[in-house]
Amino acid sequence: MDLSCGENLQNSGNSSNGRSVDMCVAGPDRALDRDPRLLHNLLTLERAHALHTDYFEHVQIDIQPFMRKIVTTWMLEVCEEQQCEEQVFPLAVSYMDRFLAQRAISRQQLQLLGVTAMLLASKFRQCHPLSVDLLCAYTDNSVLPDEVRQWEVMLLQRLNWQLSIATAFDFVEPFLARVPWGRTNPLVRTHALTLISVCYTETEFLLVPPSLIAVACITAAARGLRVRMSVGELCALTRAPAAAAELVARHVERVLARATQPPEPRARPAPPAKAPATDTTQLQVTPTDVQDIHF
Repeated sequence: MDLSCGENLQNSGNSSNGRSVDMCVAGPDRALDRDPRLLHNLLTLERAHALHTDYFEHVQIDIQPFMRKIVTTWMLEVCEEQQCEEQVFPLAVSYMDRFLAQRAISRQQLQLLGVTAMLLASKFRQCHPLSVDLLCAYTDNSVLPDEVRQWEVMLLQRLNWQLSIATAFDFVEPFLARVPWGRTNPLVRTHALTLISVCYTETEFLLVPPSLIAVACITAAARGLRVRMSVGELCALTRAPAAAAELVARHVERVLARATQPPEPRARPAPPAKAPATDTTQLQVTPTDVQDIHF
């Protein structure tokens, strides 16, 4: 059997921002992506680790949905700045959601959980994991390295040491490899992965299966690029209802429009109206500040 390697070994281990960046990334394996066992195993993993209840209503007391939005957006910015592998961010968010579905924590511990989840995801998905000290520096040292190491063990125990979780990123390549328009439009993959990252920061997609998120984001990306496609082709791969995929795809488009909408300019405050001159014989109004009293 003839084996070939298409990786650029010269770029492996380059230094960027004071750390080693592994640029030796393998390309898509078409034989693997078309293997029917791949989708079957991904769907099995998806069902095994699916969230069935909204933990904001049944588990968490001190944490609100907007707090998760803030922390996950910060996690995405850290992963992008550190040039992490594509799978690190969605996997870290999945770890965090699975933990929050089991144990209630305080709002002061939410960023600590996000740091720990990124540490585990980077260890699992890339050759050069993020260091504990680097992640703590991103928190302005509000999180201590010893706390991260303690929470790393606790997070592993809560996850039952099951770190192989199917994310929406995992479904993109197999889906695009099985539709005729998937390989001819490389921008569809890039835009779909961007939309998936946005979805993982939104609590509205918390209970949506990763495969359905992938179908919806691919659909929204193809529509934005004016690529002729059919939602039914993607739904046939997962046996998901086409109506559900269309509903999620439209919601993804609304979220994208909301995220890209420029902020409204703040209106300038109107100048205070001048008080009319009062007659000197009229009694003065009782002052409300003690500094206005003249003894």
